[in-house]
Amino acid sequence: MSAHPHSDAENPERPLSEYTPLLSDPTSKQPYQTPSNRINQGSWRRMAGVFLLMVVSYIVIGAITSYKRLSLPAPLSVDEAKGPNDFSAKWAWQHLEQIAQKPHPINSRENLRIREYLIQTVQQLQKEAQLLNRTVELGDDHVKLTLAKNFLSSATRLEYCESSNVLVRVVGTEGRAEGQSTGHPEAVVVDAHFDSVLIGHGATDDGIGVSVCLEMIRNLINHPVKHNVIFNINNGEEVGLYGAAAFMKHPWSKDVKAFVNLEGAGAGGRALLFRSSNKALAGFYSKVGNSPHANVFGNDIFKLGLIKSGTDFSVYTAYNIPGLDIAFYSRRAFYHTLHDDIEHTSPGSVQHMGGTGLVAVRNIADSDYLTKPKGIFSSEASIYYDIAGLFMIVYSFNTYLTLNYNVLIVVPVFIAWAVISTKKHGLSIGIVLRSYLAMLLSFFTAIATSLGFATLINKINPMLVYGEHWLAFLFFVFQCCTTVICVQWAWVKLELWLRGDLGPLEIALERIRVDSEQVANVGMVLFWWTLLIGATIVGRNQELGLFYYLTWFTVTSMVSAYLSVYPRRRGTAWTLARLWINFLPLVMVFDIAVSCMIAMSQTLVDGTPSFAIMALFVICALNCVMPLIPTIHRSANFRKMGQVSLILTAALLISACIVFPYSAAEAPNKLVWRQIYDLDQDTSAVTVKTMHNLEDIMERVPAAKHRECGPDPVSSGVLTQCVYQGAVPALVVDSKKTGEVIIKSQVSKPEYHKDVQDGDMQAESKTLYRTVHLTWTVKDSRLCQVMFPPETSSRITLLKMAGFDEPEEGFRSATVSNASRNGMMAFKREYDQVWDLEVVYEVENKDSPALEGTLGCLYDEWDREQIPAFTDVKNHLPEWALLGGGKGPGLLTIQKKVVV
Repeated sequence: MSAHPHSDAENPERPLSEYTPLLSDPTSKQPYQTPSNRINQGSWRRMAGVFLLMVVSYIVIGAITSYKRLSLPAPLSVDEAKGPNDFSAKWAWQHLEQIAQKPHPINSRENLRIREYLIQTVQQLQKEAQLLNRTVELGDDHVKLTLAKNFLSSATRLEYCESSNVLVRVVGTEGRAEGQSTGHPEAVVVDAHFDSVLIGHGATDDGIGVSVCLEMIRNLINHPVKHNVIFNINNGEEVGLYGAAAFMKHPWSKDVKAFVNLEGAGAGGRALLFRSSNKALAGFYSKVGNSPHANVFGNDIFKLGLIKSGTDFSVYTAYNIPGLDIAFYSRRAFYHTLHDDIEHTSPGSVQHMGGTGLVAVRNIADSDYLTKPKGIFSSEASIYYDIAGLFMIVYSFNTYLTLNYNVLIVVPVFIAWAVISTKKHGLSIGIVLRSYLAMLLSFFTAIATSLGFATLINKINPMLVYGEHWLAFLFFVFQCCTTVICVQWAWVKLELWLRGDLGPLEIALERIRVDSEQVANVGMVLFWWTLLIGATIVGRNQELGLFYYLTWFTVTSMVSAYLSVYPRRRGTAWTLARLWINFLPLVMVFDIAVSCMIAMSQTLVDGTPSFAIMALFVICALNCVMPLIPTIHRSANFRKMGQVSLILTAALLISACIVFPYSAAEAPNKLVWRQIYDLDQDTSAVTVKTMHNLEDIMERVPAAKHRECGPDPVSSGVLTQCVYQGAVPALVVDSKKTGEVIIKSQVSKPEYHKDVQDGDMQAESKTLYRTVHLTWTVKDSRLCQVMFPPETSSRITLLKMAGFDEPEEGFRSATVSNASRNGMMAFKREYDQVWDLEVVYEVENKDSPALEGTLGCLYDEWDREQIPAFTDVKNHLPEWALLGGGKGPGLLTIQKKVVV
């Protein structure tokens, strides 16, 4: 640590020991000054200069990263998008305006209108294709899907779905059309879903994806590719990924060799490639050349289970089809809410997803990836990330490990060279190891204190990271910085105290005769080397590459240490140069931090613990702060720098504890709303759930005056719920006036039989089975369910909906067997259909009591006052709260008891 205002460059002949308290010569006859007097000889001017240098440098890096992540390309018109790689967001926007007019969940009439609109649009594109002698096929989708698992949850009920996807195949120049015998049938499928959640208008989830598909079809008609491109514009994704699962039973699916999934998990912004099956496909995306946005961090976060949602990616990969998952994530608080509408997104978002997605699809369809044997292209996992949206880096996971192995070998050699090269100045392996030990102590102390503060904030203001994630991240940055400064300061004082007061130990502690900034630069190499060892072990064992930036931190720290050791110069210019040597890995860390703040912070209401998100912030903050240690030593004044950092930390902590975490513009408190009307009991139970501040909200709802609130048992207490009796649904009111029955059901006369055992026709089972048919019709619903209590469901041997087959392999959960089914859900394409459910279950004898279950039909149409209890809550919410759809169908369930 230099304490002299002049540099070595100004007076190279003066001994180093005159400029730093750690460089004093123990053989000198001059009195040794006390450590407390010598450790703080740096001026405020120098400290302020170094501190300002660090802050300005990080502001510049953060500004560059944030700007590239938050800016959007200008939307192009049809006239401007004339080339094969040009995408017209303005043409796609016209379709989005039609798609996102109203909420259109799978069980709504608006959903039927959207499907008809899509078919008509494709038919118009077919006419355009005929004029250009191109082939565009509109496929029939009459798949009846049977699932014994739900791709979005752990539900163990049977699920039946009459598929209603819109399937389009654009035949390539070397592709094969329906009925042809020549050409290649292999294809890449582009996937998006046109159903919305119960509440939102489906603008970004997934109206933009659908409108992008329509513009892609138009582009491929005008600029054909080699191989076939299939578009699965599917229905029922929000219910359980039904559309993608049904497509896997369609004849076209056997030709699919890759997929590109377009999704939305926010209100727009830039579309992120967050999952990729292999290096080859990530490589095709890397060549988009239009502000690529990709990071393997998203893939690993899904692996770790920190994101509680799913996409059609899960279905295709379950059938060993590789692909890409591209999605929006900005302003996730609007995800699955009333704000998922066209007013809260932008044409720039359409342009970014369309521009990058189109080029990626063209690259895949024009390549030999679809037709060549698997061995031609690498199918292994990859590491992929872009650098500030300027370019993208892709390499295989094995390359990542190999690179790490080489760096791990080089570092000890470099340390040995550094010590030998500066031996005459007093640098020794002991000094380097002590500096390295101080860095490890700083690192782990910062982790411990940060997690302690995270626990405190989690108790005082648990939703801080939800609405004020920038404040939370800045607090952890300065808190880590304060901790690191204090630990480094204490370590230096300890060494000086040992040298001054415990003379004999100075033999064991080698004489520190080199500048502490130089020592810190060399010790920093060992520090990153240690973290790289851990990242390599985790990567090899878990196939996680989210710590890819540690490789580059280790490399750049060696460059910085080299400049510190040879040529041996000092001064602000060299300090600045060494600080900016870390520009590339710092951009990587800032990029992950920005993505965490934008995407992860608002997953709290999806079930991600706030402490886990703060832990991610701490990791990012530490990786931003640790490279500053050599520069901190340059300040020559730990006490003053620590005081400034401590004051800022205290101010940020107070702000973090008292700031209101919600805002109408960026982070409204998201509520989940459900109503169950019991026809038998004539009760209308409304349940409202959220993370925090539910009582404050419900106080504003007059109908909820008499409510019961407490932990939500479904989420194991993560959410809070309030239950009260709400307004009766309009359908029930109307039916009471007209005398019409909403759900008409009947049970057939039971039949009895005993199964044959082990194929022996003479040996019958001792167990008696009862078989009945439960049939019903329902008014204004296409989605119904039958559920049985867990204590009786174990007796059920078979639940089978008429017209559907048993689940195929791949659609069957390992936890569900034919002998244990607690219920079913079924969706029909049309209204006013007859439902016929066969139920087979064990009985002791023919006089055994029948099973009791619940038959419920679901309703999601609320926008024309059909569900007044919903409208009542919506109209009384504070501006900082917003209704969301939650998971699964059924905003309103009308149910009755059935005895089978």
